[in-house]
Formats: sequence, structure tokens, C-alpha cells
Amino acid sequence: MFEITIDQQEKQPWHFDPTLVRTHVAHIKTGDYCVTGDRGFAIERKSLNDFLGTISTGWDRFQREIYRAREAGFHLPVIVEARFSDILFSVQADGTITPPPHDHPLLTPGFVLKRIGEMEVLGASARFADGPTEAAMLAAALLYQRHRELHADDEE
Repeated sequence: MFEITIDQQEKQPWHFDPTLVRTHVAHIKTGDYCVTGDRGFAIERKSLNDFLGTISTGWDRFQREIYRAREAGFHLPVIVEARFSDILFSVQADGTITPPPHDHPLLTPGFVLKRIGEMEVLGASARFADGPTEAAMLAAALLYQRHRELHADDEE
């Protein structure tokens, strides 16, 4: 079992399997979830609409967060609670083109993909998970791996 710290500003935190993970709420300088006591790795959580707002109108502020992570020595993973296909237009059987199901109609899939590329170059990556449950499972897996890295000497 290991402990995850959840940033105190998380309004609806992810739920983790209590038989595997203990949780603690506190202030996290960069990101929303980390292994308790670890200042060298954190995960940023985003809903689809929050992610799209962050990479458009919130881009300058988000770049500062990426730089803070880089200064702390880590690549910032961003887990988006949506499928990647939710940013794309879809073509129906009758040929009708349906826009993506989000609240940012002026953001084209090309723009979003460009920003995802820019994020990667700056030091962050976007990972898509189909909703909060899948996102929490992905976060737990990443944080468990980080926990193992931090405690590798303890296991020897």
C-alpha cells in the first residue's frame, strides 16, 4: 500500500481503491496528485473542457506550470478525463459531419493536436482516459510506479 496526496483545491477528487492506496489532502505546488512526500513528480488532472480551455485561453498560465514541473525535474503528465476521439469531428453514416462534443467550438482538432505537440516539447504529455474512473486507475498506476522508484532501495 502507498499514499497519494490530493491537492486541496480538487473539488471532486478521484477515488482510489482503499485496499491499495491511502489518500491525504494537502497543498501541492505543481499538479493535482502525487506520491505523499514526493516533490519530484505529480499528475495534472483535466476534464475535457478544462483541458481545452487550458491549452487555449489558459495557455500562458499552463506553460508556467509546465516550467515549474521542469524546474522540479519532471515531465508533467496531464490526464484528460475524455477519449481522444472527443476532440475530433466525426462523420455519420449519412455523411453528416458532427462537431466534437465539447464547449469550445472554435478549437479545431488541428489546433488541439498542435498544442499537444507543444506540450510534449515543453515538458508535459496529454494522456486520455475514458472518464474519471479510468483516469484514476491510470493515475494510480503512474503514481505506484513512481512510489516503487522512490523506494527501490527499501526493497533490496
